[in-house]
Amino acid sequence: MPPAPTLLSNATTLAASVPRRNSTTIRSLTYVPPASESTKELAKLRERWLKVRDLVIEVRERVPAPVDSMGCHVLPDEIVRTNSIASQNLQILISLLLSSQTKDQHTFAAVQGLRAHFHPHEITPERILSLSDETLDSIIRGVGFHAKKTVYMKKIASMLVDGGELGGRIPTTLDALVKTFAGIGPKMGILYLQNAKPYPRHSDTDKNEDNKDLDPNDEFGLAVDTHVLRLSQQFRLVTAPARGTVTVTPEIARTQLEAIVPKEQWKETNPLLVGFGQTVCGARSKMCGECTIAGTGLCKAEAKGKAQSQVKKRKAETGIQEEKNGTDNIVTTNDRFVIKQEIVMQNNIKDIEDLVDDGPRRLRPRRTVVR
Repeated sequence: MPPAPTLLSNATTLAASVPRRNSTTIRSLTYVPPASESTKELAKLRERWLKVRDLVIEVRERVPAPVDSMGCHVLPDEIVRTNSIASQNLQILISLLLSSQTKDQHTFAAVQGLRAHFHPHEITPERILSLSDETLDSIIRGVGFHAKKTVYMKKIASMLVDGGELGGRIPTTLDALVKTFAGIGPKMGILYLQNAKPYPRHSDTDKNEDNKDLDPNDEFGLAVDTHVLRLSQQFRLVTAPARGTVTVTPEIARTQLEAIVPKEQWKETNPLLVGFGQTVCGARSKMCGECTIAGTGLCKAEAKGKAQSQVKKRKAETGIQEEKNGTDNIVTTNDRFVIKQEIVMQNNIKDIEDLVDDGPRRLRPRRTVVR
């Protein structure tokens, strides 16, 4: 096995392959590197990634995540592995389709329910087409957008059925996967190619590039989902482009991450960060006390959390000081209302509201009712 290239040589090669900022045509998904990008900065980002990766691995070894036991890479169990390669690959593709906007637990339950509906427990295009839309929708109802996914599954099955336009084989290139199947995006396509099994070899006369044999040494790309996108920005690994779209899209993040993360780590990066986002560092709840990255200065969310905690601390200290300085003079709203009501009763004043309001009251002119 040849020795791994050095960090600086990798950074130089990657920097040479990155498109320049003076490109005249900029599409919405085209990566435009920041103006300050250089070989030295790429090397710093790669070094930053390696530190983050080691710390995340340390946490993930202690904290299991749903993706570890319910992700698409582990869904085909022993029963499925005894089936044909076509059936295994179809189940991986279906599980990825169902996983969009859905937690791994619900995707796992939907795939298990679909398999349990068939005897033997094997998902095939013919069996999917044998179900009515209502039956199929009821089986996968636990996933997000189940009605649309029912339609997509039927279309996929009709293409893969014997005599269909794909000849029973799922395409083995990313472009063909995304263009052929509705509901399958770049992230799902990459995950499929990384986990699918190679079909039996084609004859030498077959020139279809979309059905070429899968290369087990090819990493195919780095799959970026919502967890990877959020955490890569949180760890300051990706930045917004200098021009074009203002926000970092998954495709922009993928291009930048593939320039930072070594190619041999592309496949493991998605489940690594997804599991970290599912357990320790969620979008709304972060367990910084359980995180090894806390205190290293690598996480933007930690700095934000510290600033917010300092503001809360100052507010609390200010409130305590004010209470000490004027405890005898503090009167709550309800107490003030009671005190002033007693004054009204003693002085036989009719308009109580004039005394309850703290500020000056603007009296409204009385209207004469004409009957």
